[in-house]
Amino acid sequence: MRQFAFSSLVAATLVMVTVTVMVCGCASSTALIHDPSVLVKDPGSLVGHPRIEKNVARVVALWEPTTGTGVDDKNARGFAGQILFFGSGCETGARVCGKVNIYEYDNYKADSDDDPELLHTFSFEPDAWDAHRSMGTFGHSYGVFIPYMQKHRNAVHCGLKVELVLDDGRIVSTRTTEVLLHGKKDGSQSGAATRGFVRQNRIVSDVAAKSGEQSPGEQNPSPRKLETLSIPLPKH
Repeated sequence: MRQFAFSSLVAATLVMVTVTVMVCGCASSTALIHDPSVLVKDPGSLVGHPRIEKNVARVVALWEPTTGTGVDDKNARGFAGQILFFGSGCETGARVCGKVNIYEYDNYKADSDDDPELLHTFSFEPDAWDAHRSMGTFGHSYGVFIPYMQKHRNAVHCGLKVELVLDDGRIVSTRTTEVLLHGKKDGSQSGAATRGFVRQNRIVSDVAAKSGEQSPGEQNPSPRKLETLSIPLPKH
Protein backbone atom coordinates (compact mmCIF):
# COMPACT_ATOMS: atom_id res chain seq x y z
CA MET A 1 0.00 0.00 0.00
CA ARG A 2 2.81 2.38 0.93
CA GLN A 3 4.67 1.47 -2.25
CA PHE A 4 1.58 2.23 -4.31
CA ALA A 5 1.12 5.61 -2.60
CA PHE A 6 4.79 6.47 -3.18
CA SER A 7 4.56 5.49 -6.85
CA SER A 8 1.46 7.63 -7.25
CA LEU A 9 3.24 10.62 -5.70
CA VAL A 10 6.22 10.22 -8.02
CA ALA A 11 3.93 9.94 -11.03
CA ALA A 12 2.01 13.04 -10.02
CA THR A 13 5.26 14.96 -9.57
CA LEU A 14 6.52 13.92 -13.00
CA VAL A 15 3.23 14.97 -14.58
CA MET A 16 3.43 18.36 -12.88
CA VAL A 17 7.01 18.89 -14.04
CA THR A 18 6.16 17.79 -17.58
CA VAL A 19 3.18 20.15 -17.80
CA THR A 20 5.26 22.99 -16.39
CA VAL A 21 8.01 22.41 -18.94
CA MET A 22 5.49 22.26 -21.79
CA VAL A 23 3.90 25.53 -20.71
CA CYS A 24 7.13 27.37 -19.95
CA GLY A 25 9.15 26.31 -22.99
CA CYS A 26 12.83 25.58 -23.56
CA ALA A 27 14.29 28.16 -21.17
CA SER A 28 12.47 26.70 -18.20
CA SER A 29 13.25 23.11 -19.13
CA THR A 30 16.92 23.94 -19.49
CA ALA A 31 17.00 25.53 -16.05
CA LEU A 32 15.25 22.50 -14.59
CA ILE A 33 17.70 20.07 -16.19
CA HIS A 34 20.76 21.99 -14.97
CA ASP A 35 19.38 22.64 -11.50
CA PRO A 36 16.34 20.53 -10.52
CA SER A 37 16.34 22.20 -7.10
CA VAL A 38 15.02 25.37 -8.76
CA LEU A 39 11.55 23.79 -8.53
CA VAL A 40 11.84 23.96 -4.74
CA LYS A 41 13.96 27.11 -4.38
CA ASP A 42 11.98 29.34 -6.71
CA PRO A 43 8.98 27.68 -8.42
CA GLY A 44 7.86 30.99 -9.89
CA SER A 45 10.96 31.18 -12.08
CA LEU A 46 9.58 28.28 -14.14
CA VAL A 47 6.62 30.39 -15.23
CA GLY A 48 8.54 33.60 -15.76
CA HIS A 49 7.92 35.12 -12.34
CA PRO A 50 11.05 34.60 -10.19
CA ARG A 51 10.78 35.62 -6.57
CA ILE A 52 11.74 39.13 -5.49
CA GLU A 53 14.56 39.55 -2.96
CA LYS A 54 13.27 41.79 -0.16
CA ASN A 55 16.33 41.61 2.08
CA VAL A 56 18.86 43.23 -0.27
CA ALA A 57 22.23 43.55 1.44
CA ARG A 58 24.61 44.56 -1.33
CA VAL A 59 24.68 46.21 -4.76
CA VAL A 60 27.46 45.69 -7.30
CA ALA A 61 27.76 47.88 -10.41
CA LEU A 62 30.10 47.32 -13.36
CA TRP A 63 30.61 50.29 -15.67
CA GLU A 64 32.29 50.74 -19.04
CA PRO A 65 32.56 53.91 -21.20
CA THR A 66 30.73 53.52 -24.50
CA THR A 67 28.25 55.23 -26.83
CA GLY A 68 24.50 54.78 -27.01
CA THR A 69 21.20 56.61 -27.37
CA GLY A 70 20.82 59.76 -25.27
CA VAL A 71 17.66 61.23 -23.76
CA ASP A 72 17.09 63.15 -27.01
CA ASP A 73 17.22 59.88 -29.02
CA LYS A 74 20.54 60.94 -30.57
CA ASN A 75 23.92 59.24 -30.36
CA ALA A 76 25.66 60.13 -27.10
CA ARG A 77 28.71 59.29 -25.04
CA GLY A 78 27.98 57.52 -21.81
CA PHE A 79 28.34 54.42 -19.70
CA ALA A 80 27.14 50.85 -20.08
CA GLY A 81 26.33 49.33 -16.71
CA GLN A 82 25.67 45.84 -15.41
CA ILE A 83 24.09 46.01 -11.97
CA LEU A 84 23.48 43.13 -9.56
CA PHE A 85 21.66 42.96 -6.24
CA PHE A 86 22.43 40.37 -3.57
CA GLY A 87 20.48 39.19 -0.57
CA SER A 88 22.14 38.28 2.70
CA GLY A 89 24.28 35.22 2.10
CA CYS A 90 23.33 34.97 -1.59
CA GLU A 91 25.99 34.15 -4.16
CA THR A 92 24.00 35.07 -7.28
CA GLY A 93 22.17 38.20 -8.35
CA ALA A 94 18.54 38.53 -7.32
CA ARG A 95 15.44 40.13 -8.76
CA VAL A 96 14.44 43.28 -6.84
CA CYS A 97 11.45 45.58 -6.58
CA GLY A 98 12.04 49.22 -5.73
CA LYS A 99 12.95 52.59 -7.17
CA VAL A 100 16.48 52.83 -8.55
CA ASN A 101 18.40 56.10 -8.73
CA ILE A 102 21.67 56.42 -10.62
CA TYR A 103 23.71 59.50 -9.76
CA GLU A 104 26.09 60.92 -12.37
CA TYR A 105 28.90 63.16 -11.11
CA ASP A 106 30.95 65.43 -13.36
CA ASN A 107 34.73 65.98 -13.05
CA TYR A 108 34.84 63.37 -10.33
CA LYS A 109 37.99 62.64 -8.35
CA ALA A 110 37.82 59.81 -5.86
CA ASP A 111 40.68 61.18 -3.77
CA SER A 112 39.33 64.74 -3.57
CA ASP A 113 38.14 66.24 -0.28
CA ASP A 114 35.60 68.44 -2.08
CA ASP A 115 31.97 67.45 -2.53
CA PRO A 116 31.39 65.83 -5.94
CA GLU A 117 29.54 67.84 -8.59
CA LEU A 118 26.20 66.11 -9.12
CA LEU A 119 25.41 66.47 -12.81
CA HIS A 120 22.25 64.39 -13.17
CA THR A 121 20.03 61.83 -11.47
CA PHE A 122 18.40 59.07 -13.49
CA SER A 123 15.35 57.61 -11.74
CA PHE A 124 13.75 54.28 -12.63
CA GLU A 125 10.37 53.29 -11.22
CA PRO A 126 10.08 49.57 -10.31
CA ASP A 127 8.34 48.41 -13.50
CA ALA A 128 10.69 50.40 -15.73
CA TRP A 129 13.70 49.00 -13.90
CA ASP A 130 12.48 45.40 -14.19
CA ALA A 131 12.39 45.82 -17.97
CA HIS A 132 16.21 45.96 -17.87
CA ARG A 133 16.54 42.59 -16.10
CA SER A 134 18.09 39.49 -17.66
CA MET A 135 19.41 36.11 -16.51
CA GLY A 136 23.04 35.08 -16.84
CA THR A 137 25.95 33.27 -15.23
CA PHE A 138 25.67 35.30 -12.06
CA GLY A 139 21.89 35.15 -11.77
CA HIS A 140 19.64 38.17 -12.31
CA SER A 141 21.38 41.31 -13.54
CA TYR A 142 20.23 44.64 -14.92
CA GLY A 143 21.79 46.24 -17.99
CA VAL A 144 21.47 49.96 -18.60
CA PHE A 145 23.03 52.78 -20.63
CA ILE A 146 23.55 56.10 -18.85
CA PRO A 147 24.34 59.04 -21.18
CA TYR A 148 26.82 61.74 -20.20
CA MET A 149 24.72 64.86 -19.75
CA GLN A 150 27.28 67.40 -20.96
CA LYS A 151 27.69 68.30 -24.63
CA HIS A 152 31.47 68.81 -24.82
CA ARG A 153 33.65 66.12 -26.41
CA ASN A 154 36.67 66.26 -24.09
CA ALA A 155 37.87 63.40 -21.91
CA VAL A 156 36.47 63.59 -18.39
CA HIS A 157 36.44 61.56 -15.18
CA CYS A 158 32.88 60.88 -14.06
CA GLY A 159 31.43 59.27 -10.96
CA LEU A 160 28.48 56.86 -10.96
CA LYS A 161 26.51 55.67 -7.94
CA VAL A 162 23.56 53.25 -7.87
CA GLU A 163 20.91 53.49 -5.16
CA LEU A 164 18.00 51.11 -4.53
CA VAL A 165 15.05 52.45 -2.49
CA LEU A 166 13.04 49.49 -1.20
CA ASP A 167 9.31 49.50 -0.49
CA ASP A 168 9.92 49.74 3.25
CA GLY A 169 12.04 52.86 2.80
CA ARG A 170 15.44 51.21 3.26
CA ILE A 171 18.21 52.40 0.95
CA VAL A 172 21.04 50.19 -0.29
CA SER A 173 23.67 51.65 -2.59
CA THR A 174 27.09 51.27 -4.14
CA ARG A 175 30.00 53.53 -3.51
CA THR A 176 30.71 56.04 -6.26
CA THR A 177 32.69 54.47 -9.10
CA GLU A 178 35.08 56.67 -11.05
CA VAL A 179 35.08 56.05 -14.81
CA LEU A 180 37.14 57.83 -17.45
CA LEU A 181 34.98 58.87 -20.40
CA HIS A 182 37.20 59.13 -23.44
CA GLY A 183 37.34 62.23 -25.62
CA LYS A 184 36.74 62.43 -29.35
CA LYS A 185 40.44 61.91 -30.21
CA ASP A 186 41.69 59.67 -27.45
CA GLY A 187 39.08 56.92 -27.22
CA SER A 188 41.53 54.12 -27.98
CA GLN A 189 43.81 55.02 -25.09
CA SER A 190 41.30 55.99 -22.43
CA GLY A 191 39.72 52.58 -21.92
CA ALA A 192 42.86 51.18 -20.32
CA ALA A 193 43.18 54.22 -18.06
CA THR A 194 39.66 53.98 -16.63
CA ARG A 195 39.75 54.04 -12.85
CA GLY A 196 37.09 52.17 -10.91
CA PHE A 197 35.82 50.06 -13.83
CA VAL A 198 35.44 46.45 -12.71
CA ARG A 199 35.56 43.79 -15.39
CA GLN A 200 33.09 40.92 -15.29
CA ASN A 201 35.68 38.28 -14.39
CA ARG A 202 36.25 40.13 -11.10
CA ILE A 203 32.63 40.22 -10.06
CA VAL A 204 32.81 37.27 -7.66
CA SER A 205 35.71 38.71 -5.69
CA ASP A 206 34.14 42.17 -5.67
CA VAL A 207 30.88 40.81 -4.29
CA ALA A 208 32.75 39.10 -1.46
CA ALA A 209 34.94 42.09 -0.60
CA LYS A 210 33.62 44.17 2.28
CA SER A 211 35.38 47.23 0.92
CA GLY A 212 32.93 47.33 -1.97
CA GLU A 213 29.86 47.67 0.23
CA GLN A 214 28.01 50.67 1.51
CA SER A 215 25.71 50.58 4.47
CA PRO A 216 21.98 51.16 3.79
CA GLY A 217 21.96 54.24 5.99
CA GLU A 218 24.80 56.12 4.32
CA GLN A 219 24.13 59.80 3.68
CA ASN A 220 22.48 60.63 0.38
CA PRO A 221 24.28 62.79 -2.20
CA SER A 222 24.03 66.56 -1.99
CA PRO A 223 20.93 67.81 -3.83
CA ARG A 224 22.68 70.75 -5.48
CA LYS A 225 22.37 70.82 -9.28
CA LEU A 226 19.97 67.90 -8.97
CA GLU A 227 18.06 67.08 -12.11
CA THR A 228 15.79 64.05 -12.22
CA LEU A 229 14.84 62.04 -15.26
CA SER A 230 12.14 59.39 -14.99
CA ILE A 231 12.66 56.71 -17.64
CA PRO A 232 9.40 54.99 -18.70
CA LEU A 233 8.89 51.45 -19.90
CA PRO A 234 9.99 50.86 -23.51
CA LYS A 235 7.23 51.03 -26.10
CA HIS A 236 6.51 47.89 -28.09
